[in-house]
Amino acid sequence: MYLTFDVGTTSVKTALYNRSGKILHKVIRSYTLDSPKVDWYEVDPEIYWQAVIEGLKEVILKSGVDPKGIKSICGCSQGETVILLDNRDQPIRPAMVWLDKRARKEVDELRSAIGEEEFFRVTGISEIDTTWSALKLLWLKKNEKDTYSRISKFFLIEDYIVYRLTGMFCSTASLLSSSALVDIYKKKYWDWMVDFLGIKGRLAPIVEEGSIVGRIKPEISSALGISREVAVVKGSMDQTMGVVGAGNIKPGIVTEITGSAMAVVTVVDKIEPSGKVPVPYQPHVIPDTYILLPFALTAGMVYKWFREQILKSGAEGTDEGGDDYEKYNRLAAAIKPGSEGLVLLPYLAGASYPENDTYAKGVFYGVTLKHGRAHFVRAIMEAIGYMLKKILTVLVENGVEIKEIRSMGGGARSDTWLQIKSDICNYPIVKMLEEEAPSLGAAVISSVKMGDYATVEDAVKAMVRTGKRFLPDPDSQKAYAVGYELYCELYRSVKPLFQRYRIDMI
Repeated sequence: MYLTFDVGTTSVKTALYNRSGKILHKVIRSYTLDSPKVDWYEVDPEIYWQAVIEGLKEVILKSGVDPKGIKSICGCSQGETVILLDNRDQPIRPAMVWLDKRARKEVDELRSAIGEEEFFRVTGISEIDTTWSALKLLWLKKNEKDTYSRISKFFLIEDYIVYRLTGMFCSTASLLSSSALVDIYKKKYWDWMVDFLGIKGRLAPIVEEGSIVGRIKPEISSALGISREVAVVKGSMDQTMGVVGAGNIKPGIVTEITGSAMAVVTVVDKIEPSGKVPVPYQPHVIPDTYILLPFALTAGMVYKWFREQILKSGAEGTDEGGDDYEKYNRLAAAIKPGSEGLVLLPYLAGASYPENDTYAKGVFYGVTLKHGRAHFVRAIMEAIGYMLKKILTVLVENGVEIKEIRSMGGGARSDTWLQIKSDICNYPIVKMLEEEAPSLGAAVISSVKMGDYATVEDAVKAMVRTGKRFLPDPDSQKAYAVGYELYCELYRSVKPLFQRYRIDMI
């Protein structure tokens, strides 16, 4: 059996899997982001650690299994989020979450220093943006000089959890690939960037994904009630692990993950960009392959925001609690495709790929007296579908063959949403039986490292299963062709306003 953890933007998932890929128990622990200023997002690193360790403890207890059968712990996490420790191994400040956009001035500074063409050539990242860890470090260097001088160790979240479990300070190229700190072809730190930031000697040694980095500390094994011989297997970014958990290990399949953010992933043997818009890419956990990984900052997060902040449903301090997404999904299903002219630009934390517009904001367009909450919910679902279509269009322009899309994340729980995406994008959408694909991917990697399967391909065949298949509906496609055209034109029309009337000017 294999223990896993997945540290996301607003929750940590811990799970236990058996050799056939069956999930024996799962625990989700949610938390909120601190936002001391507009577009600033932080979390106390201890919250991540406690959510993981308490989640693992509960999984083991409630699964009812004999802990002696647990062989490994392997995890994944969001990328880019920066955790910094001093020489006493204490956090210097709250973690700067990947969503944080305070480093806008530093984006211009880095563009002047290196240029985006060279930046893309080395890192595989198509745009210099506030998201990347290097930009967050540069902001700290400029604005919190005392903090910066005290940095002893730099972590991404999965690195930090492994360090707390084992005491081993290490990272992987695929986890670091969106930090802008790594030359992804050499799978080594980028000397120019390390020198530019002045952080030499503070970065974790890079090891191979799937490496057994150590055994858990005695006090951790005692707290969890498992053997000290349980291996800690080095993981990667959640999106990369999700690709493995979806069986997306060869070209032809596209993985779409609608969680708080959206990631669209496909596997390629080599990088040959041919389209007008560069596509972000990074090393896969499968040796000698890469993944193309365009993403959007806000996806399911928009739905969550609307439910809690606008509908005031399920939010703290309201009368209506519990998970009532299914109720709103049913309401949305009753609305005609196109939401009767209501369209959303879902850029509540800026627009990422392919717009790369850090100043973009959310916009509902076409609101009339006939529109109710069901229209708004469906418009949110359709906006994420339009966003997916725009990304897929760029992939096709870059020579990617798309046979089917495998959908995962919280958004995949809604059949209505999956059908909307299929109708908008005109591709079959396949629902995975195991919705926690990143966690399953960690279990797959563990199963190979523990010797239960010879290769990742063998493990995927045994452990990964597909579910319901959604096919495009021709009648709905007609409405969505108009809706998509409006979605694209709306952004082009309001884009100049985003910079002219920035939120910090109002």
